[in-house]
Amino acid sequence: MKKIIEIAPLAGKEDKLDQISDYLEQLKTSLAELVEEYEDEDADEEKITTLTEALDALEDAYDAIEEVLLDEET
Repeated sequence: MKKIIEIAPLAGKEDKLDQISDYLEQLKTSLAELVEEYEDEDADEEKITTLTEALDALEDAYDAIEEVLLDEET
């Protein structure tokens, strides 16, 4: 199975978290745009809710990683 993202294998833990954080930010933006498309097309409310929950989960993951990165800076 091919990896979706390529994280530098020799990078330090903080660098890897930074890269993952950047990818999550991109995913959040793309998914938010997709949710808007579904909303604009008056798609099934259940689909929109499910996608919004997925977006919230990405936001939670992003926030958790940022919190770890902030803790490691201190």
